[in-house]
Amino acid sequence: MLLIKNANVDGKGVLSDILINDKGFYQEISTHIDETSILGCQVIDVKGMMAAPTFVNTHMHFDKCYTALKGRESSVETLEDSIKIMHNIKRNYTVEDVKERAIRGIKECVMFGTTKIRTNVDIDNMANLVGLEGVLAAKEATKDICDLQVVAFPQEGIFCNEGTEKLMYEAMEMGADIAGGMPAAEYLDEHARQHVDLVFSLAEKYGTLIDMHIDQSKDMFDRSLEYTAFLTMKNGLGGRVTGGHCTSITYQNQSHAIKVMEMLKKADVNICTNTQVLAIMGIDQEPRTRGVTRIREMVDMGINVCTAQDTICDGFHLYGTGDPLDYGLVGCYTAQYNTPGTAQIMWDMITKNSMRAFNPDEKYGIEVGNCADLNIIDANNVQEAFRTRASRPYVIKKGKIIASFQRTATLL
Repeated sequence: MLLIKNANVDGKGVLSDILINDKGFYQEISTHIDETSILGCQVIDVKGMMAAPTFVNTHMHFDKCYTALKGRESSVETLEDSIKIMHNIKRNYTVEDVKERAIRGIKECVMFGTTKIRTNVDIDNMANLVGLEGVLAAKEATKDICDLQVVAFPQEGIFCNEGTEKLMYEAMEMGADIAGGMPAAEYLDEHARQHVDLVFSLAEKYGTLIDMHIDQSKDMFDRSLEYTAFLTMKNGLGGRVTGGHCTSITYQNQSHAIKVMEMLKKADVNICTNTQVLAIMGIDQEPRTRGVTRIREMVDMGINVCTAQDTICDGFHLYGTGDPLDYGLVGCYTAQYNTPGTAQIMWDMITKNSMRAFNPDEKYGIEVGNCADLNIIDANNVQEAFRTRASRPYVIKKGKIIASFQRTATLL
């Protein structure tokens, strides 16, 4: 058993003791628990530090991570160029290489306190199923420290990339957890709609959630997001469909954007914005496009918005660490969240909002009866956690301490 003393649960300023049983579930949370009455109990006194549920990252690409440690092959800074850079890399994937890089990425995310992660894996006629095989091997190798969901992701499109439709079915049979899509990759609008239809069909056949990169362009005429919302309502899949990036809605006129957001709210579609990778959305003349979705408007309308890392040092994005406090802070700047209340909104986006997208059926949070996946964070509140990207001296999964991240500096 594990007893955590003097924890500031969720940064609310009230200290509590947290008792976790041998099965890894919260057994008791109260102002004082006497450790002398509990035989064989490990006790840690966190002295007022925050206790918060594990971070949840719903949008990663572990098959691609660390492929740009020596930089990019091109100095052109557009999304289209990034995709071309990755083509050559994917053609040379090996299962072992992908596995090793994915394990490294998973472990680094876990050390920052993220034990629930969703990763996309490219399925196309360049990578074929090599990337998927490598990531599935990494999933097995890290199953004790991370709950990993794998998305079959047709990065290059389905109907414009010969053989991908067949590969998508094979990917689901191999063990992909979620049906993914990227309708904007298709050449024709009618194929984009067929792309979305196929993803919904795959999800129905295999009983999975849906997570698609949707409308991730500056095309104000892109309509895949609203079509996805429509199918979600039609099929009664509220809470089980997630749209990633969703940037084109930013460029659409206000009346149309409001209509689409109302559909998203009614359909209960999750939206995952990836604020750190706004750098890859293209270089424009001033005023520059933001490269993110309508975060504030969607939040204000009651849409479930989360945020995630997306990539770590690959052909798309040189940067990224996997630390939710890094990309959460960028999100605060991007959404202009500059009060304690709005910092809490961003905190929700990397915790409970992300969990709603990750698994709408799983109980989450520091409550009696829930699974004890949590972090002890060396901060008094969420805005200080973001500001300092605070240390996480205890990363706990199922009641066991599995990692520690310390951020220290010394003036000599």
